[in-house]
Order: sequence, then structure tokens, then C-alpha cells
Amino acid sequence: MPHNRTTQLTALFALLLAAILVFAPLYPARAASYGSEYGAVLTYLENGPAPAFGSIGGEWKVLALARSGRIAPESAYMNAYYGRIESMVAENGSPKLDRNRSTENSRLIIALTSIGRDARNVAGFDLTEPLGDFNYVKKQGINGAIYALIALDTNSAYGMSAAKQQCVDFILGRELSGGGWSLTGAGAADPDITAAALTALSRYPSAASAVSRAVSRLSEIQDADGGFSSMGAPSSESCSQVVTALCALGINPATDARFVKNGHSVLDALLGFFRGTGFAHTADGGVNAMASEQAAYALCAYDRFVHGRNALFNMNDVAFIGAQPTPAPTAAPTATPRPTATPRPTATPAPTPAPTAAPSPTPTEAPTEALTEAPTEVPTEAITEAPTEAITEAPTEAITEAPLETEVPTAGPTEAPSPEPGKRTTAARYILPAAGVLLAIGAATAAVLLRRKAGR
Repeated sequence: MPHNRTTQLTALFALLLAAILVFAPLYPARAASYGSEYGAVLTYLENGPAPAFGSIGGEWKVLALARSGRIAPESAYMNAYYGRIESMVAENGSPKLDRNRSTENSRLIIALTSIGRDARNVAGFDLTEPLGDFNYVKKQGINGAIYALIALDTNSAYGMSAAKQQCVDFILGRELSGGGWSLTGAGAADPDITAAALTALSRYPSAASAVSRAVSRLSEIQDADGGFSSMGAPSSESCSQVVTALCALGINPATDARFVKNGHSVLDALLGFFRGTGFAHTADGGVNAMASEQAAYALCAYDRFVHGRNALFNMNDVAFIGAQPTPAPTAAPTATPRPTATPRPTATPAPTPAPTAAPSPTPTEAPTEALTEAPTEVPTEAITEAPTEAITEAPTEAITEAPLETEVPTAGPTEAPSPEPGKRTTAARYILPAAGVLLAIGAATAAVLLRRKAGR
């Protein structure tokens, strides 16, 4: 009997293991718990001062509130912000917002696009136009190129393929020998700049090799607690930029083994900076505006990722306010030529000159309407920007960008996140029947073994 009992337990264990191996792929890991921190930081931003143009308390804040769905694009809150922007641009009197810093334009384009405002017509000025001058963009080095690329890719209507390709080429040309990027183009890879570059390049297949090397490099420089340090200083902003970039690339920052150190993921590290209402810049600091804005849009990027929505900076899901669909051009009808008259024979036998047929009217060709060329590049997925201005508390101003698709309930994301998106649904149709067959075979085998053992 003891021997039979052992055999039965062994057979059952084998069946259970087979079932686990078959069904495990169909149930991906649940998203990390982040809802309470996400909702709280959005409330913190919403209840703070009204947003105005600026790298702190301005565009990144608007991005997080708009892309999360916390505040609607046509709300009084966003309309008031846009009114302030229009006044500022009109007073500036030029589409170029700063003589040397193209990121001022890039940051504003990102925010305006997130609230459905066409950046090509703000108080009569096209804010995308200065980004077509690459000599202007590269005055800020790699940072200028990164954020110009992210901004122009927020909506395919902006086009400017040539300008975007210049940015891609410039970023790829500044890659470090060990993979990744730094602000100066030399030295060790910096997590903030590397993450921002990955966000910008995430939609470009031509950058796949550099992206792969940079992801490996980010994994190598991750701190033992799952966080990241820029210029030797651990900060929440570095974690925010990495989370945003990984989501843009379709990598889960909460579960991917490359970004889990000693049981702590980069998302865990970011949430460790939460201080009840907002996020701190450093481990021993209190709530900080810049850290909170970047954490808010990073969590927005993650929320969009786990719910299968557009990436944070892919705002093709946001319609421009007041835009009317362009009617399809109607071709002018082509005139039908008249048939040529056939001459009648004459009574005189002598040949007479053949009568001249009335000339057929030449059909007038309908003029071909010049069609506006649609932008050839459609971004693959989202991005992060790092302000270049020095910030008292932060060693380098991290990049700020926001999510881009589906809305989150106005009250803030409090519901448990859905399973991580993947390609499980289609696979399930084929794996489930196979699983049933395997389980049936396993059960039959176990039964035969039990009968044989019982016969002994």
C-alpha cells in the first residue's frame, strides 16, 4: 500500500506539473500595484498651481494630466492654459520661443498635442517650423535632437520626415562605444539621456541595433536596489525616464528580468520615492514638483502599456480640436470626344478631294489636384525629454513626457490594472486544445501505471 500511495502521488504530481507548464503561458504576470500612487500624484498635480509655460509646473504637468485622462482637453482648466500660451506666443512675436534652446518649442508641442491643439497654428505661428532648422536644434546637442524627434512624432500630421531623419541620424551618431548615450557624447552612459534617446528611437526600425545595445547597457548600470543613478546620484527622475522608455519599447519595467535586481524592479524603485501625495527627488527628500511630474507621466506610460493603449508620446489618438476632415478631391469629368463624320460618295466618277472631317474636340484633361502628402513616418510607440536647465535639486534635469492613449477615469486610476498586454489571446486558441490532449494523455498514462502497480 505505501508503494501504491507513492506511485499515485508521483503520477498526480506529474499531471499537475504538466498542467502548469501548458497553462502558465496563457496567464501573464499581473501588473505591479501602482494605482494608489498614480491616483495620488495626479491629484497632487491637479490641485497645485495652474500650469503655465515652463519646464516645471507647465508642459510636463499638462502632459500627465491630459494623457492620463484626469483632465479633458476641452475643459476650462486646459482652455485657460491654452489661453495663457496663446498670449505668450503672441507677445513673443515669433515661432522660435528661445534663440538657443529648441527644447522650449519641443516641450510645448508635446503638451499642446496632448490636449488636441495643433502646434502649427498657435496665435498665428507654426511652432513646429523652427525644428526644421537642424542647426538650431543641435545647439542643444543630443538633448535638442531627442526632444525635437519626440515632439514631431507626437502626431503624424506634423510630417517633417527630413527633419526627423536628421535627428535620428544625429542621435545614432552620438552612441557610446559600450552602448547608450550621455549628454556630452563621451564618458559613461547616463540613464536619463539613454532612456530619453530610447524613447525617441522606439519607432524607428533602422535604430534597432543601437536600441538593443542601449537596453543591455541600461540593465548593466541599474543599481542593486532596482533604481538608477545619474552622475552618481540616485534619483526618482532617472527611474521615471527608464520606466517611460521601457514602456515605449514594449518592455515591462515591473517584470522583465533584465530590470529586476535582488528582487526589486525599476518600477518598485520608482514607487519607493512616493511620499503620500507626490514623489521625492532623492531617497531622503520630501515631495518635489519636478520629480512628481516625471513620475506621473512615467506611471501614465506604464498604465497605458499594461492596458494596451497607445504609447505615452504617440498621440495619434488625440484629435485636433475644431479640425474638419479633409474632403476627398473630386476629379473633374472628362469630356467625351465626338465621333468623326463619314464623307458621302460624290456622283461624279472623277475622284474628288476627300471631304475634311470636322475636327473632333480634344477632351479637356481634368486638372490633377495637388494632394497634401501625408507624413510617411508613423511613430511606433512613445518618448521622454530631459530639460537642460540646471535644477537646484537635480544633477541634470530629467526628461518629461506623457502617455498617449486611452483615458483613465477622472477620479484617478484606482482599479486593479489588467494583465500585461501581450500576444496571448491568439495563442490561446491553439494552446488550449493542445493542453487538453496532453492532459488526457497524461491521465491515461497515470491510470495504466496505477493498474500495473496494483497488479503487482
